[in-house]
Amino acid sequence: MTGLLVYLAVALILAMPLVLRVDGRYLAIATSLALLAHFAGAQLPLGLVVMAVALTLALDRPLGPFGLALAFAALATALAIIIYYAGGPTIYALVALALVTAAIYGMLAMGRVRENVEGAVKYLVFSGIGKVLIVTGYMLALCGWLQGLYMVLLGFMFELGIVPCHAWMVDAYALGSPGGVAALAALSKVTALFVLLSVFRDFAGTPGAGSVGLVALIVSLASMLVANIAGLAARTLGRIMAYSSIAHMSYALAAVALVWWLGDPGGRVEFLGARLGVADLAALVVMLEALSAGLAKAGVFGYLTAAFADAGAPGRSALNTLNVLSLLGLPPLLGFWPKLFLVLLIVAYPSLPLAVFLVSWVVLNSAAATPYYLRALRMVAEAPGRVADNFTSACTAALSTALGIAMPLTVSALLAGL
Repeated sequence: MTGLLVYLAVALILAMPLVLRVDGRYLAIATSLALLAHFAGAQLPLGLVVMAVALTLALDRPLGPFGLALAFAALATALAIIIYYAGGPTIYALVALALVTAAIYGMLAMGRVRENVEGAVKYLVFSGIGKVLIVTGYMLALCGWLQGLYMVLLGFMFELGIVPCHAWMVDAYALGSPGGVAALAALSKVTALFVLLSVFRDFAGTPGAGSVGLVALIVSLASMLVANIAGLAARTLGRIMAYSSIAHMSYALAAVALVWWLGDPGGRVEFLGARLGVADLAALVVMLEALSAGLAKAGVFGYLTAAFADAGAPGRSALNTLNVLSLLGLPPLLGFWPKLFLVLLIVAYPSLPLAVFLVSWVVLNSAAATPYYLRALRMVAEAPGRVADNFTSACTAALSTALGIAMPLTVSALLAGL
């Protein structure tokens, strides 16, 4: 499957001179359609959803030469998804992570105003630090050095914006071009989380990995608390969505960390007729966090027309109210399900005191986030001016609703690739 992606990447590189003559949006549309066909043939429904978002971003705005950046970001995300599902070498997923960073940097700065460049540079620098730590730590871990896994963890803290390595994300979300931030939420974070799953697959069960998992769990629990408290003070849409992303990435990391720490207890959790192991549940939490957060934030940022996200909404958006409610975790929207699966993962372990503490922590954090999501809801629902919904907000809201309602089918389709 990766062979086709290589040919597609070569074709994109050869097509780069066309950007001077052809609107880059058409290259992004063509790439998204090719990847849609590829994922359909490979029967990977999650990839279809992600590529549908890339397609809607290309359709909604003339991206000029930066359309090529969107095409490369979509290609990198496709590669990371396929590497994980196919069990391919993680080194290729790391290449995808580097490629998506370069592409997203260009999209964040595409407005070419000072704020866009500032947000893009902060993303590039701190995400670059994370990648150096991930690659170096991964190589050391392959050589048997347990310290390498701690470096990998620190690298993902930078890459995902986990507290205390999160400040760059707030500035990138607030100051980056809204279209670039939409791609950052929908493509870059999805890519990083699939790389995390690939690394988790490689080192699950490694002697000493339990201590790394415990550290990761403590960090993720602290991160979601700090993000949700800091979000209460956020007063702009960009910063609210930034703290929301930090919290969602913390939930995803907590799922992986719990399994790294405690391993597989040997039992199975039954959900809607499917019997799931803890590793499958952790992977499901990560996938659904990536999917729900990426969809909703792509819709919110995709309808903004200002130079940067902190400048305010262009008008009312009825459809993005569904996206914000999905981020809040309102059932049966898509954002509700990763929280539910995280709770099921926690109770799969036999320790009652630990389960009570972790479930209470997740529930209290979800409740603490409610005020700033309601603030975001008012911003998109009551913004002055005409209704500003577009194809991106319509597509993402429809997907968030449909996938949430059809969750039994969604789980079955996702588990087919696990």
